[in-house]
Amino acid sequence: MKKSKSYKRKARKRILKLFLFILILTLLYLFIFKTSFFNIKNIKVMGNHKMDYDKIVKASMCIQGENIFKINKRLGEESLNRLPYIKQSKIKRKLPKEIVIEIEEREEIAIIPYIGSFVYIDEEGYILSIEEKGGKVKLPQIFGLDLIDLEVGENLFKQLEDDNVVDFILLSKQAKLLSLMKYINFSDSNNTMIELNNGVKVAFGTIDNVKYKLSFLFNILEDVEKRNINVKQILLNKGSNPIIVTDDK
Repeated sequence: MKKSKSYKRKARKRILKLFLFILILTLLYLFIFKTSFFNIKNIKVMGNHKMDYDKIVKASMCIQGENIFKINKRLGEESLNRLPYIKQSKIKRKLPKEIVIEIEEREEIAIIPYIGSFVYIDEEGYILSIEEKGGKVKLPQIFGLDLIDLEVGENLFKQLEDDNVVDFILLSKQAKLLSLMKYINFSDSNNTMIELNNGVKVAFGTIDNVKYKLSFLFNILEDVEKRNINVKQILLNKGSNPIIVTDDK
């Protein structure tokens, strides 16, 4: 009889504990999802210099007034990463009422004239935009590339048959030379022509051994600037020694 009473007391305690546990979970659920305490009040965007705030928030699928725990961060980040100017993104909850969207933007490094339009690319070759007008920013224009059916978001470098062209663009940026260039013309495979922003024309020759030749060009430009030489042309296609044509009168 005593054992039976003890068993019943333990059973009642277990039922009571289970009831309290379910009650706490229910109250917690109601507090989190059925009150406005965790509703999104502010959406903060960090890292955007090119992209519009409203466009980023819309792509993130985060909505003011929505419960902060109901947003799907993974789907939001995937949606953001489909935007051409976004390289990567991260959505964070800042309890109780704030969403923080961190993005890393792709940077325009060059313009390619294409069938009456202008194609803007980043350093990885991704097409960021295709505009009817060029010159909205000061970027080098690249000519002489065989391209077809370009679309925003695609990788333009994948269409190029000559990897040396890609190396030239990337290494020029790394050497801080690309920003000094106004035009680059790859039309003649034996002699790539460059015009710098200051009007100096460079006959680069073939685009093999690109890294060495760009380093050589960088040193020439540094030396010319230090010595204040009025240069008209730099010829790197006339043998192993460069020829510098001055404009002295």
